[in-house]
Amino acid sequence: MIEYLRSMIDLALRKELQGIHFWASVYVLIVLAGSLWHVLRVRRWPSTEGRLLRLGVRQFGATGFNPADQQYVPDALYSYRVHGQSYQGREISVWKMSASGLLKNTSAFLPSRVKADAAGNVRVYYHPKRPDKSLLLRPGHATLLFLWALIALVAGFYIWRW
Repeated sequence: MIEYLRSMIDLALRKELQGIHFWASVYVLIVLAGSLWHVLRVRRWPSTEGRLLRLGVRQFGATGFNPADQQYVPDALYSYRVHGQSYQGREISVWKMSASGLLKNTSAFLPSRVKADAAGNVRVYYHPKRPDKSLLLRPGHATLLFLWALIALVAGFYIWRW
């Protein structure tokens, strides 16, 4: 194993494709594994009742001359209480999303998944040690499956290619 890593370092230093591909794959796998770990931790966050103050889509960044260049992001504002302390949150999901041009309506996907009752009450998931960190949508099985599939795809492509 150590010898293989040394040979990949040597190939990368010589700017050969296999060495570059190997280290790029290692980097992507580390990022995906970190994302998977984060999602697994977030799935265990406790929840509390919150009040939805704003939910929708907002423009992001500078407005240009061409409307197709304008960025749109999901937008939320909600309040909640944990152990008698009041907090406000803005995050909807672990997924960060922005869209522009013809795809601007895709930024409305996450806000459409938030379920509030008639009074505007929502379930808020918060970090147990840092209650100021919160989300409106708990990551589901599809998120886990997607991340595992990406990990398998990256590793499998490297193994298949080399």
